[in-house]
Amino acid sequence: MSKKYTPELSVAEKKAWTELAIWGTALLFVWMRLTAGVDLLGQSIGLTVIEQSVARLFGTYLGVGIMAAIAQLVVWVYFKSKGELIDFRDERDLAIERHANQSAYWVGVFSAQCVILHVLANDAFKRSNFAILDLTSATGIVLALVTILLLQEIARNIAMLILYKRS
Repeated sequence: MSKKYTPELSVAEKKAWTELAIWGTALLFVWMRLTAGVDLLGQSIGLTVIEQSVARLFGTYLGVGIMAAIAQLVVWVYFKSKGELIDFRDERDLAIERHANQSAYWVGVFSAQCVILHVLANDAFKRSNFAILDLTSATGIVLALVTILLLQEIARNIAMLILYKRS
């Protein structure tokens, strides 16, 4: 019986997987801090925006940025300590990165359009006092914008992984 050959992941693929985990965790953290609904890990996450003070909003935003920066630094140090060339990129890597960045751009455009349509639809078709995912407050706006930024990074890394598998 022969074993199926499974090539080892390239450094770029390993980095994309770790970044996907970082950005996914950051998105989960933001939604757990700014929304309510279902209890998860002692926090609540859902489709109800919980109004926050400006200080808490800024703290959440800053916290996500700091956590992501530290995680990215840890990943970089880990790959450097293993002697893997994280900075080396050939023509294939550059082409994949370019296509992945384009995918992230379109995810951002589509997400922004969804937010705009959602806000307009919520205002135009109010059926009750309970608006699902109200994005018109400061907390809702921060939630929407940070979600778009994080979704772009998630999409970029998913696109990179798909493109590496296809090439």
